Amino acid sequence: MLKLSAVFKNSVGKNHTWSYNEPNKDLTADEIKNELVKLSTLGIFEKDDVRLFSEVVEASFVETIETPIF
Repeated sequence: MLKLSAVFKNSVGKNHTWSYNEPNKDLTADEIKNELVKLSTLGIFEKDDVRLFSEVVEASFVETIETPIF
């Protein structure tokens, strides 16, 4: 399974990790970054009065390989 994993700074300066399953692998790094920046400008995701997506820090593809045992 492939995931897009992104790290954002929240409104109090702490890191917040977010992931998305089965992302489009054909997008360029700039296209992905632009979409993540859009997510950070929405201002609709809060927890305990802390905005979760204030600034994009980094993003990467994470691939999980499952090997059946039995």
